[in-house]
Amino acid sequence: MNAFSLQFDFDELTIPVLGRNDSGLLLYGSAELSGDHEGFSVEAIHLAGGTTLRQAGNAEFGRPAPFADELFRRVAAVIEDDKTVPGRHAAMEWAELVERHGEAA
Repeated sequence: MNAFSLQFDFDELTIPVLGRNDSGLLLYGSAELSGDHEGFSVEAIHLAGGTTLRQAGNAEFGRPAPFADELFRRVAAVIEDDKTVPGRHAAMEWAELVERHGEAA
């Protein structure tokens, strides 16, 4: 199994709040994607201001941080969903990466 990783840059990413995308919250940064030829998942999110979010344990010493943990889940859900604009872009970049590695093999 080949493992791949990719930095996916995003800007003006919106997350749904109460099922709506018009929250006025726009996020900028990048996401670390990892996976294989089957697909990817978000491993970390680096917000433009320098904050890094991981799936869990975002507080000091790896303790839970409910808001940061939830923010990670919501941003990752948008990037991993190919029905959203950022998700389609991430999926296209991922497919190109897998294709390039396939051609090199």
